[in-house]
Amino acid sequence: MHSQATNVLVLDDDEDTRFAIARILGKCNCDVIEADSVQTSVELLETNPVDVVFSDMRIPGSGGGEELLKIVSEQYPDVAVVLMSCAMDDSARAKLIDMGASDCLQKPFYKDACLEVLQNIREPFKKSA
Repeated sequence: MHSQATNVLVLDDDEDTRFAIARILGKCNCDVIEADSVQTSVELLETNPVDVVFSDMRIPGSGGGEELLKIVSEQYPDVAVVLMSCAMDDSARAKLIDMGASDCLQKPFYKDACLEVLQNIREPFKKSA
């Protein structure tokens, strides 16, 4: 018996990176929708069931991951946010977790890292079920 797929939104302005992350998440029992901007992400959140957002920190023309984290925290409090960056150090991670991020990933990352993050996010759902 397969558990229900996790609905994930991936935000990254780089199409190749988005494709790679979506492919990894697909192998982690996730149904993935993709966005290339914060605005598109917000529109998709309004019309699609999303459990987790994986967002790049740097999105040209916007506040990127921090901006999306703020919007999701205020408007979609049940949606987990995982922020990704090539420059994710311990102090940045701590700051973002304090701001409400569920987790942070250093790019590039692989399936094992995604599985661990998703398992940590899914655990509260199992306990409340």
